[in-house]
Amino acid sequence: MRGELVMHLCASDGTLVAERRVHNAVLQGGGALVARLFAGQLAGGITHMGVGTSDTPETDRFATTALLNPEGAGALAGGTEVAISADQISVQPPDETTRTVKVRIRATLPAATAVGTIREAGLLSRATAPGAPPDAPPQPPVLYNRVVFAPVTKLSDHDLTLFWEVTFPYGDLQELL
Repeated sequence: MRGELVMHLCASDGTLVAERRVHNAVLQGGGALVARLFAGQLAGGITHMGVGTSDTPETDRFATTALLNPEGAGALAGGTEVAISADQISVQPPDETTRTVKVRIRATLPAATAVGTIREAGLLSRATAPGAPPDAPPQPPVLYNRVVFAPVTKLSDHDLTLFWEVTFPYGDLQELL
């Protein structure tokens, strides 16, 4: 799997304020999420996009389990996640040349959310077990992937749109080992 994020920070008039392009790290929780989806142990996949304040690089791709937004000075104001609706996710037809299938995800944090200095982003799953009752306690979110980028200061009149592209290979994958 490969993934890339393109981030656009736009002023209220639509002017592009900042752009970032980075490759992501799929985390241990993300690998387990894909395995649980494959096994039918989750009802739903990636459900949210979030941002945080940490710029700590992934030295061990298994360590990070959540995006950071500690309380106090430097905290992001107004919430740090947004739900991703079905129309914001598209699966591209298989590419016979590269032997891959791409998933594209787009989500926007509106102006009133995540106000402050953003340094990380990720895709999350807040999916539940199939057949779980509606009043079941919420599951902790699973952080599928994470990217760290040069700081971006989001003001209360900025929209932040993240465009994710995740590429899944197919065919004889033994040659990738």
